[in-house]
Amino acid sequence: MKKNKVELLAPAGDYACFMAAVNAGADAVYLGGMKFGARAYANNFSQEEIVEALRVAHLFGRKIYLTVNTLVKEKEMPQLVPYIEPLYDAGLDGVIVQDIGVLRMLRKHFPGLALHASTQMTVTGVYGAQFVKALGVCRVVPARELSLDEIRDIKEQTGLEVECFIHGAMCYAYSGQCLFSSIIGGRSGNRGRCAGPCRLPYTDEKGKQCYPLSLKDMYTLPMIPKLIDAGIDSFKIEGRMKKPEYVAGVTSIYRKYIDWYLSAPGKEFKVAKEDEMLLRGLYLRSDLCNGYYETHNSKDMITMNEPGYGGSKPEILEKLKKDYLEQKPVIPIRGEAFIFCQKPAVLTLSTDSVSVTAEGDTAGKAVNRPLTKQEISDRLSKLGDTFFRFDTLEVHTDGCSFMTVKALNELRRKTCMELERGILQENTQRVPPDLNLCPKMGTVKTDHTSSCGGTQFAVLVSAKEQLTETLLFDAVNLVYINADCVLRERNEMEVLLKQYPKQYFLALPHILRKRSYPYLEQYKALLEDRLFSGVLIRNLEEAQWLINIDYNGQIVSDFTVYAWNNESLDVCAGYFDRVTLPAELNRGELSSLLGGVQTEFMVYGRIPLMYSANCIQNTLKKCTHKPDGQNLYLLTDRYQNTFPVMQNCLHCYNILYNTVPLSLHGQMEKLQKAGFGVLRLDFTLENAKQTRDVLTYYFKEAQRADTDFIWKDYTNGHYKRGVE
Repeated sequence: MKKNKVELLAPAGDYACFMAAVNAGADAVYLGGMKFGARAYANNFSQEEIVEALRVAHLFGRKIYLTVNTLVKEKEMPQLVPYIEPLYDAGLDGVIVQDIGVLRMLRKHFPGLALHASTQMTVTGVYGAQFVKALGVCRVVPARELSLDEIRDIKEQTGLEVECFIHGAMCYAYSGQCLFSSIIGGRSGNRGRCAGPCRLPYTDEKGKQCYPLSLKDMYTLPMIPKLIDAGIDSFKIEGRMKKPEYVAGVTSIYRKYIDWYLSAPGKEFKVAKEDEMLLRGLYLRSDLCNGYYETHNSKDMITMNEPGYGGSKPEILEKLKKDYLEQKPVIPIRGEAFIFCQKPAVLTLSTDSVSVTAEGDTAGKAVNRPLTKQEISDRLSKLGDTFFRFDTLEVHTDGCSFMTVKALNELRRKTCMELERGILQENTQRVPPDLNLCPKMGTVKTDHTSSCGGTQFAVLVSAKEQLTETLLFDAVNLVYINADCVLRERNEMEVLLKQYPKQYFLALPHILRKRSYPYLEQYKALLEDRLFSGVLIRNLEEAQWLINIDYNGQIVSDFTVYAWNNESLDVCAGYFDRVTLPAELNRGELSSLLGGVQTEFMVYGRIPLMYSANCIQNTLKKCTHKPDGQNLYLLTDRYQNTFPVMQNCLHCYNILYNTVPLSLHGQMEKLQKAGFGVLRLDFTLENAKQTRDVLTYYFKEAQRADTDFIWKDYTNGHYKRGVE
């Protein structure tokens, strides 16, 4: 897929970084304001700074994308439109969004604004891209874990613009699917406050301390031809927490090689050693890797023994400072001036695409000495604080005219303002979105068949032994069963389920990638045999797949499909019969979401802290390819807390669980009065006895009074505290 143009997108954590990006050749810059951005600890931009940055960017034909890529609480939603409005009026080029409620609000209030689906949305394939396209986005930033083949599919099958990371720090988890920092320390990555627990040391099963969750920095300079040929529209550099020298250095090097390849795609592409060394000398996290574009996972991607950033070389920083930070970017212009006695002075200023002419005061007849061409040229060439620089300035005069310095200065200032206005008008014309590309959101679900009176109880099981115990409890009305567990033991499962009259739901995988598409037909067959009343989806990929196959059973979204506000709940209600509320909101925040939409809430279970493509077994041991749930590795942190990591070898992803289970058994009376449609218990790593004991404690009140809860240590999660 040949391209003539690829956007180079640079980060800016403050105004100095923004100017470094412009000076170094970025086509666009992404930055955050004081609200709703996923880098809460960056300096970020005030409204005035963003407006000024838009002016400067548009003067140079560049774009600015604002990060609104956090999940937004209900109480914060009224701030959204007033926050965006002045920036939209100033010509904001696009917004990067995670929250589907925010997405709909922006589409509703700012129909001409380009909306980009953040990598925090965890779009892992064509289905997810189709889903967000229907919500109104024109660009998708897919999960960093995708291969070139998967990215090519998204581009070719959806027509969306595709933006991909090419350089910088990488999260171990799928972005948007990490609660590690949130659950352990209350600092949510979904709110831009990640504390980076993946960068800390852990002890493996052999007692050796290492850094198995710390990925090397991404470096793709040698891959530029492959990335361009895959159809990627925008190359994104990570680093809104980095310094201006980093922004300048990385941007300038990638600019050089992108332009080189596009100008001569048939020539041998080779990276000069000195350019690679420059990048290696800029705030490197121990070493570099090529990311996931050609590797699904690898021990070679992990830092293992050196998790922190190394220092930058002083000579590199000094050179970048001199070349890009101390130099002002300029716009070359041509000028032509006419100064003739008894006629208004005229000045024309031109770029390659814009030309303006302004008149000044009338020139008088010189009494003593007339103005020379050189004097006129010298005074008009003093362009001061503007970004303009004369390539040529032609002066026409009659040799007998005179004007004051003030009058010439005013002529120059007036014409420069007109030229700036003309350039900005040319570069800020907002193109209305293509309605075929960004269709209006509609309602898919019209009948919420799962509506019920009072509170029902659901249990999610991941193994046959958990299911066997669950079926014995009459209080459990709904049972969600791991889809791959059913595939492994389908005949036995069918016999077992037919013995007990309950509603059964098929729980689809947590991560759906192209490698899992062959299993979709098997899932479809399971859903068609009438044994299952509905399906539990974990991601947007599965939501769109069900739409594509015209599935008309019940659909329940898990808490990994985030609904933090009533706007997002309303979007979900158009697709799902029931919505599982998020694990990061407290009881007060949850109560603000309990309206007309059927909701579900997890009251027991191991909270998944991370979903990852990289594999702990493969990194620290070797892959065993055992069935889901039978492949477990234990990591221990500095405080002797043990984190179980389950390997799903069928779909090739890992789940790192919390050290202790969430259990709200002490809050059940309040929870049953709160208005949740369904309260759910999730079983993941529990054996038959542990499953039975938990269910007994929750549902057999007569036995509870004389029995301690089976887990000595457990957590209430965020039910009481919530996150910032």
